[in-house]
Amino acid sequence: MDLFDFVQGYFDDRDSGLKALLTFFLNLVMEYEAEKQAGAGRYQRSPTRKAYRNEKKSLRLMTRFGEITLSKPDFRDISFETTVF
Repeated sequence: MDLFDFVQGYFDDRDSGLKALLTFFLNLVMEYEAEKQAGAGRYQRSPTRKAYRNEKKSLRLMTRFGEITLSKPDFRDISFETTVF
């Protein structure tokens, strides 16, 4: 999604625009945490890899802008830990 789409969404409806931005940001935070915990990026081969990815799980989070659905990464061998929840 382009950043201008978030700006347009904010001007169309502030609450839904902020909700979309928050969802995008928190999903990005969890992707970053997943890369750090796994020791490698998605589909990246690395001798420092500690875990392999499974599919993502949809989790709901209640915010002051309403309920948002986040995509939580999941690993095969270790449990994913995040600061988001």
